[in-house]
Amino acid sequence: MSKNRIVLAIIGIIALITLTGCGDATELGNRAIIQAVAVDYDGKYHVTAMLFSSGGSGGDTIDASQENVIRVNGEGETLAAAIDDISLVDGKRIYMSETKLLILGSGFEETSAEPALRSLYLDLRCSLNMPVCCVESGELAEDIAALQFTEGITSADKPLSLIENASDMGVSPKTTLLDLLADSEGGKASLLPMFTITENGSGMTSSDDGKTAVLSGSRHYESGVLGESLSARATAAQMLTSKRSHKTTLNFKCGGEEMTCEAYGIKITDDPLIGEGVLRVSAKFKTRGGGRLNEQERRAALNELVELIQTTSASP
Repeated sequence: MSKNRIVLAIIGIIALITLTGCGDATELGNRAIIQAVAVDYDGKYHVTAMLFSSGGSGGDTIDASQENVIRVNGEGETLAAAIDDISLVDGKRIYMSETKLLILGSGFEETSAEPALRSLYLDLRCSLNMPVCCVESGELAEDIAALQFTEGITSADKPLSLIENASDMGVSPKTTLLDLLADSEGGKASLLPMFTITENGSGMTSSDDGKTAVLSGSRHYESGVLGESLSARATAAQMLTSKRSHKTTLNFKCGGEEMTCEAYGIKITDDPLIGEGVLRVSAKFKTRGGGRLNEQERRAALNELVELIQTTSASP
């Protein structure tokens, strides 16, 4: 065997040993696993982390009704410093590779979130596939993290499932850390799903006041800054006109009755034969149960879709 091959073999063995954990002796059981993290900014970064606790308050078994989340807070001049400031009684190391959701809150209307986002990936090793959402202007992300959802294994699961379900329906975006970093690099605007706290969430939280969070629309994110808010209806339109989605859910009237259907395979094109800036809209429709609409219902649904696109779309 040549000298170069021997050197390469030694390097390979060292790399293998490192990957098996000798480079970091911290066992997973000695780490605090962050499920979701809410970040606000007022000159300092304020972090509320939702840590997974397998026992919660209900013993050693995973029981969603027993609140399997520990909430801890930290603050610092940088996001990494705020995470380091989180203190645990048992002294566990923070582990963010499994973080499921980032919530951006107050303060990022004027201050860029870009340093924090890059730190999450480069320093704290968050997944680029981690979904990111936000709150309405003036609200705190901390307040969303403080809610005690009763659905899902942990409190982080419910807001994430709301985002995924809305994205599947084509009415709200699912935007990841990678999307934000890539769009910023390309000088493009992103669209973030937006949560609002409401008191009509009976059964979704374990708190006495019944407060919960609902997806109420979206916000533009550009150059690291949170911009204007869009209503739920305007968000659905934006999803279509920006080609982020080709389907949506419609509520319309037909024959004096309120109806709901799914519009899919939606195509929006300019129609130069009619006039400049005039859009031609086509789509397929089905009931929520998968059935077909009759001709009268289909026309009513198409009219609602056209109205949605023409009257509530917003520029990306």
